[in-house]
Amino acid sequence: MLALGGLAAAAIGVYVGIRHPQWLAYGLAAALGFLPFGYFPGIHVPLYLPFAAGVVLAAVVHRGTPVPFHPLEKALIVFVGVSGLSLIFTGRTITDLAEFIKWSIATLTVVALLRFPPDVLARFGRVYVYFATANAAFGLLVVVADPGHRFIKAFSAFGYGLVDTGRFVYTDEGATSFMRLGGLWVDPNMAGLGLMIALALACVLVKGWLRIGITVILAAAIVLTLSRAAIFSVLVGVFLVLAFHGMRARNRGMVVGAIGLVAVAAMLTPSVRTRIFSSFSSDDVGSSARGDALRAFPGQMSGHWLFGLGWGRPEFKNGQTAFTLNFVANVPLITIYRAGIIVGIAFLAVLLVGCIMSGRAIRSESWGKAMFGGIFIGMCFVALQLDHMVATIQQVTLMFSILLVFLVVVDRDRIRLKSRSGHTGAPPGESVTEPSYSLQLR
Repeated sequence: MLALGGLAAAAIGVYVGIRHPQWLAYGLAAALGFLPFGYFPGIHVPLYLPFAAGVVLAAVVHRGTPVPFHPLEKALIVFVGVSGLSLIFTGRTITDLAEFIKWSIATLTVVALLRFPPDVLARFGRVYVYFATANAAFGLLVVVADPGHRFIKAFSAFGYGLVDTGRFVYTDEGATSFMRLGGLWVDPNMAGLGLMIALALACVLVKGWLRIGITVILAAAIVLTLSRAAIFSVLVGVFLVLAFHGMRARNRGMVVGAIGLVAVAAMLTPSVRTRIFSSFSSDDVGSSARGDALRAFPGQMSGHWLFGLGWGRPEFKNGQTAFTLNFVANVPLITIYRAGIIVGIAFLAVLLVGCIMSGRAIRSESWGKAMFGGIFIGMCFVALQLDHMVATIQQVTLMFSILLVFLVVVDRDRIRLKSRSGHTGAPPGESVTEPSYSLQLR
């Protein structure tokens, strides 16, 4: 019966996608925000995959007013193109091809989503924020009231709770074991990334008391993931905003005061205090493992620098293998590991373009846009250097794609505002035809 129900839902989804493609985008946002690792009941198909593929297909079939490609989109297209070249030289099995196709869909979703009208795109972002916040609230409930991690079985129809998740949600710091918030991302480090992206989007898409409430929930959840990558990424973003954004002295004082209160609350929480200070300890297991992996990296790449070791390797497919094998936990380096140095350079070019755009956002007049830019730069310089999931797990790749989508949205809004003041940045005689996002951003 579940299989029949799943097939019926798929048929309805095809019809809705043809007639109302924006609902594919909303479905993708909801799936990534609340059930990122869920499956359609009765059929072993990830929830996110049909929505993502449908969004890409809808961008091809439902062509509206032509929108010029943004420099970041062009960099992404080149990135996917050279990645395909690496597949030609290393692809030996259907698994290699399947992994490349899934990754390509997740990456090119950026280009597809940017073909949607501004109001649809803004609603898509808010859907992700709201569902990620609900996921964060569920994670907070589990941390407070469910040490046995039983609540997750309520989502068993979607494939959750079928295996033990204790190795993800508990961490040992010395002689003490602490529970970490994972929510329906399950892995706390993955939860940290998803929550951080939701926080960045909330800064530009939500306003008023709703933004304050969502920000408090997301910030508390990020801290309780005990993900040092996420915590330090957000802190870097906040400090960049304090240093380079032209806010009033009164507002700057309020931000510093809020940071102080959060820091005090964090230091009064034993699990957070222990986790943070263990980062600087010589016996930190994670840091030692990262160092060992970095030292082994040149030897692993010997003879494979140009096109990498391949796309369908066991450590990218099998969770247990990925958990036990100590390969380099760094997105740029794992990109080189998989597809070679040319692809690695292309990925760094994408990050460079993104950081330049983020720097402009930080210096804008909008505090929300400044925070968005700061979080993006923090993520590039901290989170992407401490974990590999953005490169190897399609759901996380899609979450990062959402961040890139709204980075383009913020930059296009900057261009439009400059055009209103008579400084278009376009060559003489050319008009700026970027879509209007001003009414959609907060």
